[in-house]
Amino acid sequence: MADEYLLSDSSLPHVTLYQFQVEEKEIDHTWERVCNVWKEQPIDLVFSKFSCITFDGNIFWVSLLPDNCDALHKMHDFIASILQLPVKKTFDPHMTLINTRNEKYEQEVAKLSGSYKPIADSFILSLGASDDIGQLTQIIHRYDTRKTITH
Repeated sequence: MADEYLLSDSSLPHVTLYQFQVEEKEIDHTWERVCNVWKEQPIDLVFSKFSCITFDGNIFWVSLLPDNCDALHKMHDFIASILQLPVKKTFDPHMTLINTRNEKYEQEVAKLSGSYKPIADSFILSLGASDDIGQLTQIIHRYDTRKTITH
């Protein structure tokens, strides 16, 4: 059913708060700016529902939707302000599972959703690299509340 985007050994499950590009030499400095301001603990999320959407009628996306979206929207706004980037009005917290060109994808998802058991986990803020189709493939930094950055 999946075409290009499918969580695999090389892609890590995640909820993107803000996708941006930065020069490699700026990665550590960008993370340091975030850690100097960010003081939150991990956030507990439960993924109870599937989302089936398409933007063009050609590629269809299947995602899991988290609860606690208000907290994720606040985190998005906060990260945007730290990075001095605009808040994205279209920010839609989700965990993408696959994309497909199978027009009957919603029927396939419906078959699975009856036996689906919600996923619950604690998520921490991290900075990572993604591949050319947006899959998180590498964690560069992860936020640790036990460490403080000193200059």
